[in-house]
Amino acid sequence: MSNTLVNVTAKVEISAANAKIAELKDFQSRNWAIGLNGDTLAPDSFLSFFTERNLPFSYYVRARGVSVGEPSAYQANIETLTQHIAAIRASEALAVGATIRELELYKSRNWAIGLNGTTLQPDNFLPFFGTRSVPFEYYVRSGGVELGSPNAYDNNIRNLQQYLSAL
Repeated sequence: MSNTLVNVTAKVEISAANAKIAELKDFQSRNWAIGLNGDTLAPDSFLSFFTERNLPFSYYVRARGVSVGEPSAYQANIETLTQHIAAIRASEALAVGATIRELELYKSRNWAIGLNGTTLQPDNFLPFFGTRSVPFEYYVRSGGVELGSPNAYDNNIRNLQQYLSAL
């Protein structure tokens, strides 16, 4: 069996995990099955969500003569998702921190951001900001091209900090 890997932004993944936590809490309040559908015993969306992310999953089913797992499965799965969210935030904090340090270095050297100062081709800042839907400001003074102002460094750093705090 092969898994198809699709990258989603940290913000989207955290939102999806939080929605799944809310759904788990709802199922817990109703004592409904998780992992297998309580009516059909078919795999459910909880099992799919965890499997797609290679996260450990605890079943709880009391239906149609089937008894799998314990009621503690709800909390175990919530804790797994909470740890998953924390890991995403930590990873994103490292990536954002490295990008902020790079912006600070570029600022100290008055280097172009957004476009390479020599070739005027898009640089690595653009996809980093773009995939996170973080506003980006250019600063380029090269080959007759003048984009933005020196404030772009600080504005981009601030935008990244705001993005991180919103996660």
